[in-house]
Amino acid sequence: MKSKLRKMIAFILVIVLGAAATITGFAVSAAEGTTVTTRSAAKNAPIRSALRDGIWQVLYKTGVTKLVAIDSADHIVTLIEPDNGSCQTASFEYIEDLELYKIYVDEEESVNRRVIENTGNTAAVSDENGDVISLFCIDSSDIKSFDYYTLNQLSDMARGCFEKEYGSSDGMVFSATMNADGSFFATINGMRGDKKEVTYIVDMLTGKGLDGNYETVDLSKYAE
Repeated sequence: MKSKLRKMIAFILVIVLGAAATITGFAVSAAEGTTVTTRSAAKNAPIRSALRDGIWQVLYKTGVTKLVAIDSADHIVTLIEPDNGSCQTASFEYIEDLELYKIYVDEEESVNRRVIENTGNTAAVSDENGDVISLFCIDSSDIKSFDYYTLNQLSDMARGCFEKEYGSSDGMVFSATMNADGSFFATINGMRGDKKEVTYIVDMLTGKGLDGNYETVDLSKYAE
C-alpha cells in the first residue's frame, strides 16, 4: 500500500534551506552551530514571498534528492526520506522584509536561510556556503494526506511485475531512484549481477509509467 505520512516527529532535525541565485530551486539540509550574517534587502528590490505550502522535491548539489513538506500555518518544515517515507521536523518562521527563514534547532538556537528566488513552483535560498540545492513543488497536499509510493515499495512492486512477465527473479536486485527533475517519477532497475534485466520509469503517485521498451506499465497492480 502507499505511504501515508500521518505523524510528524516534532522538532528533532535541523533543516537547512540552501541554494544559489543562478539556479531555480529550494533547499533543505541539516547543519549545527551555523552562524549566518543577515543583510538588508536592496532598496526598491521586490520582496520574494515565502514558499507556498505543500510537498516539494529537494535536489542537493551532490545529486541526492528528498522530499520536504512546508506548513506555514503551524510553522513546521518536514524532511521526508523517499526511500521509506520516514520524516523529521523543525519549526520555522519567515521574516518577509528580510526574505529570511529562521529555523529553530531548539528553544535557544536557530539558523537562517535567505530566499533568493521564488516563482511559486520553484524557489532558491542561500546557505552560508552558497551551495546549490534545488526544489520543485510536487503537490499542494499537506503531509497528513500526501499519498505516494516510496522507493522501497516501488522496488518490490517492480519485482512482482517482472516475475509476472518473465518468471523467477532469483538473483536479481531491484532498486529505485527518484528522478532529479521535479517530475516525481522514479526509475527502477532490475539487475542480475552487472547486467540490467529490466527498467521501469513510473509516477510515484500512481505507480504507472513505461518499461524499457516504452510499453505502458502499471506497478500499482503489484502493491501489497
